[in-house]
Amino acid sequence: MKRKTHLLFCATAVWTAMAGPSFAQDVAPAAPPADAASEAGDDGAIVVTARRREERLSDVPTAASVIDAAALTDRGGAQTSGELLADQPSIRFNNLSSSVTSEISIRASSTARATNGDPSVGLYRNGSYIGGGAVGGRNFSRLDMLDIGRVEVLRGTQGALYGRNAVGGAINIISAEPGFDLSGWASARYGFETNSFQMQGAVNVPLGEGAAVRISGDLVQQDKGFFYNPDNDVYFDRQKGHGLRGQLRLARGPVDIVLLAETQRLTTPAIHYQIFIPAGTPGFPGGYIQDRFRYPWSTAPRASQDIDGLQAIVRVDLGGARLNATTFFRKRHSEYDLDNDGVSAAELARARAAGQVGPATPIDPGSASYVVDTTDMLSQDLHVTGGSDRLTWLFGVEAMLLDSDFSVTTTRTPTLANPSPGNVAPARLHFESYAAYGSLGLDLTDRLNLTGELRYTRDSRSISARLYDLGTGLPTGGPTRVIDDSIEADNLSYNATLSYKLAPRILAYAKVGSSYRAGGFNTRLSDPRAPSPVEVLFGNENSTSYEVGIKGQPARRGYFAIAGYYTDLRDLIAQVDDGCALTNPTCPVAAVSYLTNAGNAKSWGIEAEYSQGFDIGAGSGRLALSGSRQGGEVKSGRYAGLDLAQVPDWLASANLNLRYPVARDVTITGNILVSAQWGGKQELTPTSVDLDDYRLVNLRFGVEFGGFGIAAFANNVFDKVYYVAQAPTINRYSQPRVVGLEARYSF
Repeated sequence: MKRKTHLLFCATAVWTAMAGPSFAQDVAPAAPPADAASEAGDDGAIVVTARRREERLSDVPTAASVIDAAALTDRGGAQTSGELLADQPSIRFNNLSSSVTSEISIRASSTARATNGDPSVGLYRNGSYIGGGAVGGRNFSRLDMLDIGRVEVLRGTQGALYGRNAVGGAINIISAEPGFDLSGWASARYGFETNSFQMQGAVNVPLGEGAAVRISGDLVQQDKGFFYNPDNDVYFDRQKGHGLRGQLRLARGPVDIVLLAETQRLTTPAIHYQIFIPAGTPGFPGGYIQDRFRYPWSTAPRASQDIDGLQAIVRVDLGGARLNATTFFRKRHSEYDLDNDGVSAAELARARAAGQVGPATPIDPGSASYVVDTTDMLSQDLHVTGGSDRLTWLFGVEAMLLDSDFSVTTTRTPTLANPSPGNVAPARLHFESYAAYGSLGLDLTDRLNLTGELRYTRDSRSISARLYDLGTGLPTGGPTRVIDDSIEADNLSYNATLSYKLAPRILAYAKVGSSYRAGGFNTRLSDPRAPSPVEVLFGNENSTSYEVGIKGQPARRGYFAIAGYYTDLRDLIAQVDDGCALTNPTCPVAAVSYLTNAGNAKSWGIEAEYSQGFDIGAGSGRLALSGSRQGGEVKSGRYAGLDLAQVPDWLASANLNLRYPVARDVTITGNILVSAQWGGKQELTPTSVDLDDYRLVNLRFGVEFGGFGIAAFANNVFDKVYYVAQAPTINRYSQPRVVGLEARYSF
């Protein structure tokens, strides 16, 4: 805590030193930063900060995409990462039914899933890293989706400028900032099948010369859903809660400051799964298969995520250079409850009487897990950019401190042989990371540019974990359940890029770069009978990636990008499990997933995207297409020859948006979004099942009267229900069709 306070004090001192003299100048306010929507008809001209300085998307020599606020509004917004990224190439949302456990991967980057490991994708809000922590740190929260200005998606190794965990890429959600005009918007949405009511909105108010505030809010109330727990009369996929954000912007002379405070209190969809055990399985003579949408858990399903955040962004125009300082604090509290056996006592008795479950099959209806995590994160980034006609440069430093208090409480039914009601395993993780980074770009000719990027990072992690009996409160499990460990590691990541302008609006490039995914600790250890017990420690994963691409604007209002890549992965961090299962007679309990260094691996792929704006009489439209082919396998170790898990062979999307005026101030609107997946393996095992193929279609049709609009929507029009995950005894399913209405007003 002392170090966090010291870091915050130093940051405040820097702001004061920078801002004091500048605010004393009585000059006109600085212009707001370029917004992604400012060139909505010309994707390549969108201004981004992908390389931590402002430049046109078409001039950035890497695979990058932008989702702007207008595009999100056209398709009805996004409340989850899966909805946000549905039309992006090479990106897969690993949906584990709950936002606190779901995960994003890019370009075949590995997933951590039901563990407490870090993601393989850098997750950022307004330039600040928000990943990490035991639960909830591999996915964006609902709060992050509120009042988005734009989203910058960087695919491929980004370790040099973005640091830890940007192996597959980095995603930066940039919130809409206060502007110096009176404006705002509000929307109300209702989903019929789920009885879901949602409201979002924002209001922007100028306070005088160079000052403005922006207030954004989100409210959701959904008591029903598709996945039902009859024993507790509750839906797994219910939601209830709110989010609120306030921002103050002060722009005077060369200084532009944005202060942000936000909070979320949310009951979010809970983890759910179907027990699926075919007839003839040992211990299950008649087989036991639950209904796809009704799960008789004795433990009431629940998941929640509360967030409090503060951020200060200071931008200073130094004449020939620009300084950016960002301080960020986030407190994230996540919880979820899980029925380990997936049945209640009454349901088990019925299944035994029906001959579905053997009379001696060891199933405990009282077995459950209660997971709680509180993660505090404080980060400070300071970088300066500048350049001349042929030279650009950047230098920056970053510090991050993270504390995660994490516990798993496991309950059981006491017996004469074992009177314990269960145990609790608390753990405390402390993580410190310090880095210095920079880049240098040189125009060798009017068309040829060479850019180098370098980052040095020093990480320190420590953990303390124990196991206590719930009945006695005494330590249990022996010395293997006493964990006091630490890791210290440094890393040097780089990018070298050579780009060439084939034509004024066409750029070709080749790059090589490196990155790392931080190692850590597994704290949820195995049953003593497990065939492959959990290993406590796993080290960093390091990667080197090679990429070639071409991008540009071949026609008015058109933009394309094509890229191919190959990545070498050393000490791949992969998710495996300990081999326990309800059907395993030697360890008949739910499997424990954990992370391990699975050996060296490779991944590869090719991706393409194209968008084109066009006119239809008095109306207009935009068509965006994307597709990717990817793959990978482990090259060494005990998993050698196996395909990388959770990597679809193919991903594709198409997004068509139309607007047509039919009278004065009356416009008809329509949007269709198609996303699809084919091929790939679920797990890193020789017997893994394939990922389920799907093709999803979302439709939206509406009419606008000036600033007011109303639209009808149907998500998953053809009611496609597919497996989002499969394991030896469980299935997880996607959400069926939802039809609803949305009203929106803007001024």
